[in-house]
Amino acid sequence: MRLVPFAALLFTLASCAPRPPLFGVESGSFRASFDHYAINVDDVDASVAFYQRVFDLPEIYDGTGKDNIRWLALGDGMALHIIESDRSQVNLQKGVHMAISLGDFAGFVERLRTLDVPFESWQGAPMETNGRPDGVQQVYLQDPDGYWIEVNDGRSIFGKAPVKP
Repeated sequence: MRLVPFAALLFTLASCAPRPPLFGVESGSFRASFDHYAINVDDVDASVAFYQRVFDLPEIYDGTGKDNIRWLALGDGMALHIIESDRSQVNLQKGVHMAISLGDFAGFVERLRTLDVPFESWQGAPMETNGRPDGVQQVYLQDPDGYWIEVNDGRSIFGKAPVKP
């Protein structure tokens, strides 16, 4: 009887394990799904440090080979592309934002308080959360370059709700 090398056995077992889908759920006749969100920043290392410190996002392989670009995982194969580049044409307003839904919203808000990261409600009340009409709780914060980020508990309330026909 021949013994299978341990590494080959691990590879075989890993290839049989269930995996999350590479991208989000497809929608529409062209089967669209969200892939990534890209932002231009002044200092790629400072921005990556912020997103890792606040959101605990893991860095992933970006494939560009460029020192001014780094990618962070957002779940379900989606990514945040952080690009050190000219920001002179960037217009920052709260209504244009990236939204991240969390399973532990209360724990995240406590983390923001512990890290002394400023946040506000949609209405602008500092260090307060607010409820949307659909029952979702949310806060807004800005990254080092002023990009607005909504953080909410919609995932725990709605899960992966089906799209209306």
